[in-house]
Amino acid sequence: MFNLFKKKETKTENPFPDLRAHFIGNVPLNEWPKGEMSEHPWSLFAAARKHVLAKNNSEAEKIYRQIIEAPGLEPRHYMQAWMFMRYFLKIQPPAEISKQVYGVMVEVFTPTGIMLVVAYADHKARSLHSSGGGVIWEKPNDSLNEKVEAVIKAGENAVKSIPLVVVDVVPKPPAQVDHILICIATPAGIYHGLGTGQFLSNDPYAGPIVTSSGQLLQGLESLKK
Repeated sequence: MFNLFKKKETKTENPFPDLRAHFIGNVPLNEWPKGEMSEHPWSLFAAARKHVLAKNNSEAEKIYRQIIEAPGLEPRHYMQAWMFMRYFLKIQPPAEISKQVYGVMVEVFTPTGIMLVVAYADHKARSLHSSGGGVIWEKPNDSLNEKVEAVIKAGENAVKSIPLVVVDVVPKPPAQVDHILICIATPAGIYHGLGTGQFLSNDPYAGPIVTSSGQLLQGLESLKK
């Protein structure tokens, strides 16, 4: 592209890796939030971070529990609070809530790149393509509620029924065409499964997640028209 001022153009990095971590509530401690913020619950995260860095674990725990127990927050805040509790404070959630599903993210490696869709327990949703473009659904109405709920319920059934692998850090996206990665965010961590589209679609537990997330993606993409 012609540069009017003859300055060397800087190469911009693909934001996809950072965005997928934000979407599944798996952002590093120093980025949730970046710097100081006075708005709730960001101010609590910033205060807890100071205690974590100072090794004041008991004080950090008190603040993270304030966040976890606060009603009506965006699910990603709960995901992040539990991630920091597990990773830095070595505190695991009690069994009765450990598999509560906050969000489900499904990524498909297509010939044009990775297509991602995520559903949240508060009926919000996101879609994103690795080459750019996507939809942010902040639930301005109830038109996608059923589609979002179907993904969340399928995720709940999977984590309660089969021994999926659970990790603290979101796995890398699928690296082969027609492979699918499913990530289910809970207080215990991110339950995940990876396989071909055919294999997962035919699985009794992964299949409903693949199908419902595809229907949600269609609903989100239709909003662009």
